Amino acid sequence: MFRMPLIAALVALIAPMGVQAQQKPLAPIRPLSETVRAFEARGYIVRSAEDDGRTHEIEAIAPDGRRIEAVVEAASGEVLTERNDD
Repeated sequence: MFRMPLIAALVALIAPMGVQAQQKPLAPIRPLSETVRAFEARGYIVRSAEDDGRTHEIEAIAPDGRRIEAVVEAASGEVLTERNDD
């Protein structure tokens, strides 16, 4: 008699795991060097670059002389944020 609630509880715990396994896999990450080359091709002087897993953080000097910090999505190369670095 007590087994049915226990089985139902186990199914409720295990079911979300199956949903996660069916989710779309994450896009492959581009190498950090590719992101750096893309900035340099646009005239930036890259001072430092870090790979933080799913993003790349770039500190650079823009073509107009401003120091900037940018966060780039590693999979797509899209610049998520760019701000002046004081």
